[in-house]
Amino acid sequence: MPYEVTATRKRPQSFDQLAGQEFVSATLESSLASGRIAHAYLFSGPRGCGKTSTARILAKALNCENGPTAHPCGVCDSCKAITAGSSFDVIEIDGASNTSVDNVRQIKDEVLFPPNGGRYKIYIIDEVHMLSTSAFNALLKTIEEPPPYIVFMFATTELYKVPATIKSRCQQFAFRLVPPETVKVLLASAAAEAGIEAEDEALLWIARESGGSVRDAYTLFDQVVSFAEGKITAALIRDKLGLVGQDRMNSLFGHFIASDSALALSLLDEILDKGVSAEQFLNDAAEFCRGLLFLKHGIAREGLLGAPVSSFDPSLAEALSTERIEYALSVILETYRNLRFSVEPRFELELAVAKLAHIRDYVAPSEVVKAVVALRRAAERGTARRDTAGDVPQTPMASKAPSKAPIDASPAGSGRAAGTVQSPEPFPEPVSGPVSESMPAPDGPELAISDPETLKQAVSADFRRVNGMIATSLSKSGPWLIEGDKLRIHVQSGMEVTLLKQFIGLIAEHVMERAGHPLKIDIVHGAPLNVPAAVATAVETPDNPRLSGLGETGRADRALSAKTAQDAAGTYGARSTATAASVARDVKVPTGGTSAGTALGAEDESKVSLVERLFRGSRVSVGTPVAPSIPVTPAIPVGMAEDSTGNPADEFSDSPSPDAAVDTEYDNPF
Repeated sequence: MPYEVTATRKRPQSFDQLAGQEFVSATLESSLASGRIAHAYLFSGPRGCGKTSTARILAKALNCENGPTAHPCGVCDSCKAITAGSSFDVIEIDGASNTSVDNVRQIKDEVLFPPNGGRYKIYIIDEVHMLSTSAFNALLKTIEEPPPYIVFMFATTELYKVPATIKSRCQQFAFRLVPPETVKVLLASAAAEAGIEAEDEALLWIARESGGSVRDAYTLFDQVVSFAEGKITAALIRDKLGLVGQDRMNSLFGHFIASDSALALSLLDEILDKGVSAEQFLNDAAEFCRGLLFLKHGIAREGLLGAPVSSFDPSLAEALSTERIEYALSVILETYRNLRFSVEPRFELELAVAKLAHIRDYVAPSEVVKAVVALRRAAERGTARRDTAGDVPQTPMASKAPSKAPIDASPAGSGRAAGTVQSPEPFPEPVSGPVSESMPAPDGPELAISDPETLKQAVSADFRRVNGMIATSLSKSGPWLIEGDKLRIHVQSGMEVTLLKQFIGLIAEHVMERAGHPLKIDIVHGAPLNVPAAVATAVETPDNPRLSGLGETGRADRALSAKTAQDAAGTYGARSTATAASVARDVKVPTGGTSAGTALGAEDESKVSLVERLFRGSRVSVGTPVAPSIPVTPAIPVGMAEDSTGNPADEFSDSPSPDAAVDTEYDNPF
């Protein structure tokens, strides 16, 4: 009797023998039992999982002399003919070699003739996805409305290549890969029938290498049997097929745990000399690490481990933590990816083995976190004990103010008034911020400073080391005024007001440290009223170079504004209506051909009246009467103050100023 390969000899002959496809078997058996037989079936799935075998079993079930039945007898003439492939009513077509429209046209002509001896005429088209588009289109009408005795059965490994119009006309069944445990049972049965002794580890390796395909498993089994001489062992497979093996992997990882790089590299050289390729070594190493990881998590299923649990050295799982096993697996996978671009694959393997030989020195990020938490708790316990024992000395500043903490350097809230910015009660709350992280503590002894000018110089010096803009704004500010628990800082520029407002919390803390007690801080736009010299220096005279280029009229307007500002600051004392008229007469305002000393025009008289009412709240008898008065807080621009862009501010600005002494009710100029 000629030799028959195991895949053909062990082909399933009934639905009960169909391994790993329980859903398909149960559905087809139920449809046969109820008589619900479709005119077209589409079987799809990986190679070697039973698609063609299922089609033959279904054909026997339909044409069996006892059928249609879910359990064909297998002994009648129809069943024997179908099993032998000699039945005239079951036509098997290879879709890969019959792809044209002419082949489909032949099928369309044949379906017109009834079956020779069976109930159904069955067409089994294997690898149906290989048909051309024209062939599929030519087959559509026949599949949709075939004669009642015609049944089509299609098998394919690439379902996505089958047109949707074909799928919609067929009952579809998806076949799955067979689990390794099931394949191992089938191999054990085949070995027993052949009278061959086989180790479980060897059969499990064959089942795992088959990738879920029963036909591949039987083919590899026949290859191993050829050189096994009646006994299949794992060591024999390892030596003949160029594998690393579980015992060598256990020894290699034992060297890793012992941090013995010399022995690990020697074992690697021995493994490669046995004919194991670099890819195969990394593949086996990755499988071994994966098995250790599963064992570490309590998973002991052989199908997942890829080897019996007894083949793993239990001391390895105990000595290696989960993080270290994951690290070893990541190194192996990274090495596999680098092989393609390496100068020499062996160098990559040796580097990976050298790294893994120091796996005990690897510190996982989770271990670092745990160590930091433990140190922090120990430090907190030690600090608490020192505080209880009174070991922490109290400095003089500790009784006056809380300890310095990072200060919030973010801009203050935009909802505050633009003129005056006050620090929180009783002093700014320290929070983290980018400026305070590098802000040094004041140098020298922490002695209270009561003199405002000395306090100004000390705080400016503190900021000069870290922020030159804040230091410059503070040093350029007017004389600081301390009134009880309040500190007033006068600045000349709106840009400086905005800058100091952003960092008022930081300024307040350093003022508190220098002064020895907290102070409320008011940042005021303008010079103080009780310092006439400061105001006088900021006033622009007609001879000031800044007035050059404005023309005679512009210089006269600037001079009028400057003198009015001096009047508002108290330089000339109380002003009366006659004084305002005198100032107006002294200003040269050329209008047309009028010479100096001529009376003001109507427009200039209205400007004088407007400025006097805004700055003094007094009524000037120049020009026409104005509207009834409304209460408004007066604004006092100091000299030629500049706005945030550096340009001269408008002399007739009606923006409120926090430097106003009192609220005065005056006539509304608008």
